[in-house]
Amino acid sequence: MVESMQKPQIPTTIGKWTAIKLEYLDYYLQGYVQATKSAKETHYIDPFAGCGDCVINDGGHIIQGSPWRALNAVPQFSQYHFVEKKHILAMHLRKRIFDCGFNNAHVYVGDCNDVIPNEVLPKIPRDVPCFTFIDPYGLQLRWETMKTLASHRRNGKIELLILYPYDMAISRLFFLARKKATIHLKLSSFYGDESWKTQFEQSIEVGENPSQRRDRFVRLYTNKLHSIGYRFVEVYGPLYSQHRPLYHVVFASDNAVGAKIMGDVWAKTRFIPGELGYVQVRRPRT
Repeated sequence: MVESMQKPQIPTTIGKWTAIKLEYLDYYLQGYVQATKSAKETHYIDPFAGCGDCVINDGGHIIQGSPWRALNAVPQFSQYHFVEKKHILAMHLRKRIFDCGFNNAHVYVGDCNDVIPNEVLPKIPRDVPCFTFIDPYGLQLRWETMKTLASHRRNGKIELLILYPYDMAISRLFFLARKKATIHLKLSSFYGDESWKTQFEQSIEVGENPSQRRDRFVRLYTNKLHSIGYRFVEVYGPLYSQHRPLYHVVFASDNAVGAKIMGDVWAKTRFIPGELGYVQVRRPRT
């Protein structure tokens, strides 16, 4: 769980599974801005924004990361809030955004668990639609931050699309947590309490296989989202690298329209640049 000390790559190298995830995000964002275009303001939050530019490791195609998917939506969000912990990546994104003339996008450098409650949410009115794309590479997001996001709006909830990295980062930590207090604390911070420990011990006791244990911990996470007020919590995945499961994508909202749009988006097969059948997201003419 120690972050790499190597200099971050620009553009960021990603796998096909990540590129597909970005396509689903793109289609949903376009549906979201159309559904909320009558609102007085709309806000977008990206707690793990990266540098904004990606290259697919198989084929070398340059594609847009999540910040540009949001910035290109038509109509635009009123305000964009991009958070990136690594200074080099944040500065690259900030310069690219400035060069493209966006004056409604903010790039924050720092830990999203500190930046979101202290710098981002104070800028967002409590009565306007807001969408957050949460795409960590591990257990960086604390449950307290999730609760803060969920409670920000007066009526309704900030909509969330979350990468839940069970196979990618969580499953292997349960056994390590028995011996390493730091891992134990990290899991408790991610889940908000020690419910993960109880669930893991029960899973061991009944002899669950990896697939059954995965389902158990997906349910744990979705139940926790329901517990903080989300009416609609949908799970998509797991997404695979070849035959190896990596993560699920979890959608949380209290808006029936948003849930329907997301369901429609994920009901269709998505392709990536370089593949037969790839079609860019269609935007309304401005």
